Amino acid sequence: MILLLILFGCSDSKRNLIVVKNDHQINLTEIDSVKENLNGYWVMDLGRRNTSTETILCLKFNEYSAFWEHVIIKNGMLNKTFEFNTSGPVASLIKVNDSVKIELVNLGGADTTKIEYLTKTKFRINDITYFKHKGYPELKTIME
Repeated sequence: MILLLILFGCSDSKRNLIVVKNDHQINLTEIDSVKENLNGYWVMDLGRRNTSTETILCLKFNEYSAFWEHVIIKNGMLNKTFEFNTSGPVASLIKVNDSVKIELVNLGGADTTKIEYLTKTKFRINDITYFKHKGYPELKTIME
C-alpha cells in the first residue's frame, strides 16, 4: 500500500499534456491566431523526468493582454499544493514589423520578446519551452 502511494505521488506530469494530430507551427504574423493558440495552460519544460513539481503558465487574453501567471504545483503523496505568483507581469501581444511579439510589463519596466515557436501544443519564448497542459480544476479561478 505504501509503495502504491509513493508511485501515485510521483506520477508523470506529462500525462496531462494536450496532444493533437498534425500539430503544425502557427503563423506568427496573425495576431488573432497567436492569441487564440496562446490562451490556456502551459507547463514549463524543466528538462527533468518524473518530477513532483510542475510550473504552469496560465494565459487568458482579453483583447490582446493577459496576466503572465505562473502557478507552481507540487504533487505530494496525499495531495497537491498550489503556489500562486501574483506579481507576474502583464503580457500584451503586439505586432512589430509583420511579426507578433509579447511585451511583458511590470513594475520594473517593459521588455518586448520574440515568440520563437508556437504550435497548438508547444510554445517557446526566451529559450524556455512550454507544453500545452489540460490544467487542473483548481486553476479555473485564475482563468476567470
